[in-house]
Amino acid sequence: MKQLCLLLCAAITLSACQTTPSPDSRFASLPVSSQPHATGPFSALPRVEPLYPIEEAKAGGEGCATIEYVVTPDYQLHDIVSRDFSSRFFAREAKAAILKWQWQQLPAGLLTEPVKLQTRFEFCLENGEGRCAAEQLNARTQCRGDDLLPVVGLRVLVRR
Repeated sequence: MKQLCLLLCAAITLSACQTTPSPDSRFASLPVSSQPHATGPFSALPRVEPLYPIEEAKAGGEGCATIEYVVTPDYQLHDIVSRDFSSRFFAREAKAAILKWQWQQLPAGLLTEPVKLQTRFEFCLENGEGRCAAEQLNARTQCRGDDLLPVVGLRVLVRR
């Protein structure tokens, strides 16, 4: 009897998982737009730069995070996903920044259907030699994406 009860519970759980749509199923087939923010319809979007993760700054870490997300015609964000990242700290800060962008300040009617976008955040520690310029970052990235947003930080020295 106990085995039958367990089997019944497992079957109910599995069937519920199969019938419940995943949160991104509405936009799963949507292709990623190739239009970068700087030249496309979102060029007027006020984009807040992410914070440089303190964990990475202390360690002298540099890297990237490519975030993919869907914007609907009413400027709601859906399916924010880290596609590429060299550190979970970079991915965390990049996602947080996208949520702070002022989407509602864009003109109404800019979009007629949802659009899937990708933004590549390049985290770089500047040493005063211009090594964090966009051209330099494009040459040494590990992440994909044409919409580049450099995030420049300074190394934090911790004295003990």
